[in-house]
Amino acid sequence: MPRKRTKKEFKNYNEYQDRPFGLKWGTAFALAELTKSIDAGKSDALKVVPALPQMEREEIDAVLQLAFLKSKVISIQVNIMDDHQRLKESVIGKFEGMADASFFYVEDYAISWEIVRNVSIVE
Repeated sequence: MPRKRTKKEFKNYNEYQDRPFGLKWGTAFALAELTKSIDAGKSDALKVVPALPQMEREEIDAVLQLAFLKSKVISIQVNIMDDHQRLKESVIGKFEGMADASFFYVEDYAISWEIVRNVSIVE
């Protein structure tokens, strides 16, 4: 004997009103924001930082001295790898002449002499 089915009806209760248009669930992000986030992740994943030649301490000192005297911005590449075994981005800033036996200071960064790979003046 077939079961008798009742008609499915939605009855308003507690002043709830369903959306009047066809979209039931909106996306969590606006489409432009989502594609921007995806593109940023993709460019970060494909980024390759080329290894510059390893400089000696005397060469680094000469570049830092010139940058300080001429008030130039410098780029410092360090021998530190990220999680994917790629060199980290270069630190860019002004060298104000502050240094000690262990570190030299570029703007807000204290950089150890031992991890410096290459220093160059940014033109």
